[in-house]
Amino acid sequence: MRRLPGARPARSLLALILLIPFIAGCSDMKIEDFRNGTPKLELADYFAGQTVAHGLFEDRFGTIRRQFTVDIQGEMDGDTLVLTEDFQYADGETDQRIWRITKTGENTYEGRAGDIIGVAQGRAMGNALNWQYDLDLPVGDSTWRVHFNDWMLLQPGGVMLNRAKVSKWGFEIGSVTLSFHKPAEADQSTAPNAAD
Repeated sequence: MRRLPGARPARSLLALILLIPFIAGCSDMKIEDFRNGTPKLELADYFAGQTVAHGLFEDRFGTIRRQFTVDIQGEMDGDTLVLTEDFQYADGETDQRIWRITKTGENTYEGRAGDIIGVAQGRAMGNALNWQYDLDLPVGDSTWRVHFNDWMLLQPGGVMLNRAKVSKWGFEIGSVTLSFHKPAEADQSTAPNAAD
């Protein structure tokens, strides 16, 4: 039987398919990669007071399915950072999540919220934080239990970028992208100079 030019034997193709998950696993970021990243991210300092985020959800094909804004109020309750997140979606839907986050070690955090299953585990180094957690996500008339691999990266000027891969049964179903900023800092940076 003739093979098309450039075609691989079935055995080579099978080996390549089996190798893909290994290659993908090796390319995963590690929190240690950001050990020397600046500015240093301290969650309690960054989220004190009001923070605003703008975000979107893309499905696994790259189609934007939802856009939203989040108004976040942060305060300390003893050793616990309480983040009240009020979501406003482009289609008019609203939602709220309240996080209770505790620093458990030099580089580790735990987080709890009403729709989070169990405890979210976070690790921080340099300008980065990686959260891992499971969440019950409303989809139409049903609810899907999905896994979030969530990366937050603080940038100069107080902007924080957030990218989360969302998966179910180990298969990626989409991603969430967010940009956080502090309204007070943004207002100061755009305000006219008093000397003008």
